[in-house]
Amino acid sequence: MKTFVMRAVLALAVIHAGAEAACVRNEHPSGSTQMSKQYIRDNNFRVIGSIDTLADGKQRAYDANFRSVGTYDCRADRTYDANFRAVGNGNQLVGLIWAAAGK
Repeated sequence: MKTFVMRAVLALAVIHAGAEAACVRNEHPSGSTQMSKQYIRDNNFRVIGSIDTLADGKQRAYDANFRSVGTYDCRADRTYDANFRAVGNGNQLVGLIWAAAGK
């Protein structure tokens, strides 16, 4: 029984650590925070949107015309649309970009 409890606690600790790792701040070796950008392309290699990772770990999605289509909050593990309505759990920003592109 004791080993079962220890394994359960260890499993929960690993799950919690994984969730925290997904929400890591972007820090430069100089100590400053920075943003990163990822471009989303269609089958013809045209840019249909982009995802910016902010300094606090949140991500914001934009369509091809640089209009915001949604935000992902990694601490809450929820995706919100441009009007800050909850879309669902997990990161669904790529789906919002594809929907905004009409594909």
